[in-house]
Amino acid sequence: MSADVAVVGFAQSPCRVREDATTSGVEMLVPIFAEVFRACGLTRRDIGFWCSGSSDYLAGRAFSFVSAVDAIGAVPPAMESHVEMDAAWALYEAWAKVLTGEAEIALAYGFGKSSGAELRRVLALQLDPYLVAPLWPDSVSVAALQARLGLEAGRWTEKDMAEVAARSRAAAVSNPDAQVSGSVTAAELLARPYVAEPLRAHDCAPVGDGAAVVIIASAARARELCERPAWISGFAHQVDSGSLGARDLLAVPSAAGAVALIATSSPSSRKLRTDPSGSVSGSAPPQLSSSRQPRWSRSGPLTVPDANRSPVRVEAPFTVMWASICAAVQYVVAYGGRAASCPFSRTSSSRSRPHGPASAR
Repeated sequence: MSADVAVVGFAQSPCRVREDATTSGVEMLVPIFAEVFRACGLTRRDIGFWCSGSSDYLAGRAFSFVSAVDAIGAVPPAMESHVEMDAAWALYEAWAKVLTGEAEIALAYGFGKSSGAELRRVLALQLDPYLVAPLWPDSVSVAALQARLGLEAGRWTEKDMAEVAARSRAAAVSNPDAQVSGSVTAAELLARPYVAEPLRAHDCAPVGDGAAVVIIASAARARELCERPAWISGFAHQVDSGSLGARDLLAVPSAAGAVALIATSSPSSRKLRTDPSGSVSGSAPPQLSSSRQPRWSRSGPLTVPDANRSPVRVEAPFTVMWASICAAVQYVVAYGGRAASCPFSRTSSSRSRPHGPASAR
């Protein structure tokens, strides 16, 4: 078992609406695979484990990820896996493979083509099929409801929201592949019109097609491949219910719990230590667990208990909470994407009938 794992290579495709890319992701993946191999001095034969993260639901067909394997190639044979989520989840599985010694070098990648359909309609179909989806509340409008709750509760202001966007755009200036970047003040953003009050375009994620790849390696190989490896100190994954009414929209227990419960696995933390809150941090052998059995206090980094069982549960910082809100919204028009073909009011009336308008029956 490897005590340490590090990131040794990364590449991403430009994030934008791409007419030349299909939902298989191959056209976006092949160039960045070549880029990251060139940077690390590796070839496909050096990769001991491949793992991808993508959404078959977004692609519109079951087992859509199989098409992306074409980017890996048939030769040499590869140990490959896939997770139905984003590349962060794929990276987690790859990290576990290297930790357990099943691979010395692993590659995780993610891809998605959000512009393949009207995304705000597509995401609406993920809601409760009996009580919510027939109303066709698009993703931006649902996010606006959450933002409104926060405003009325005094948890944040529209200025706070604009400052998050301004900071994020400024931080993206150095990344040529970023979809939105630039220097803008919060006051300038606040002067722009609403998309779905209280959300403006800067509060909503633009639709983009893109892919990213990361290569990780065991401690011994990482120092050979990279002058300054980025050591992974730990992982924690939690999830909140996506059903409206199933949780308090003013809290993000998954984000707070994951941040609080990250356990480290580097040699410097092999000696368990106690932080001021009294919780134990550090690394210990992984254990089997389930949602009904909370982990013991010296648990490893593979899974985490529910946030409400955490001895160090803290309120999520505003930036984390707002990032969680923005992750659920999409705005199509502002950055060259496609607009919905009809306004929300018409969408809800025409799409709520299971068999179409009465006049057509």
